[in-house]
Amino acid sequence: MKKFNLEEENLLRQKGYIQFAQVGRPHGLKGAFFLKTPDRRTEWDGYKKLLIQMSEGFFETKVAKTYNSGQALAVHLEGFATREEIEPLYNKNIYVHESEISLDEGEFIVGKLIGFKVYTENKGLIGTIEGVSSFGAQDNLEIYVNKYRKVFLYPFLDNFVTHISESEQKIEIKYVPEFLEEDSE
Repeated sequence: MKKFNLEEENLLRQKGYIQFAQVGRPHGLKGAFFLKTPDRRTEWDGYKKLLIQMSEGFFETKVAKTYNSGQALAVHLEGFATREEIEPLYNKNIYVHESEISLDEGEFIVGKLIGFKVYTENKGLIGTIEGVSSFGAQDNLEIYVNKYRKVFLYPFLDNFVTHISESEQKIEIKYVPEFLEEDSE
């Protein structure tokens, strides 16, 4: 079992772990919980091992079983047998190692995009990716725009993102003033 101290949370990304969900409300009496993800997923991606945030640190555990209950995905982890063991984990972060994630062509691990430099075709470097959020319809890049010292949401869609280079840690986008400038009113 891998264990990281709570102070090492910022090192998890460097070690290849990506925070993708949180522990939701307990489900039933036998240690299952509803998975909380920004996209409210109802299908399991097949991850076998997860890193769970606990009060004493981060612990690696295996997924024993997943199943749908109503419109939600329930997860049962090895080592958790009762509702009382899961309740203290409510809202705690869940991480998966990037080696567990299989990607198709043109897919990216969203958590790895944080810190990438953002360039546009006619303005050059404009900022940095601070996060990616999803409100149901689409994912949005959270771009910290240097000029305004402010974060703007920008559509993470093929029509707007022209190139992503993981090796150079940069994203090239189309410059769309409506998404990247403050209102002048």
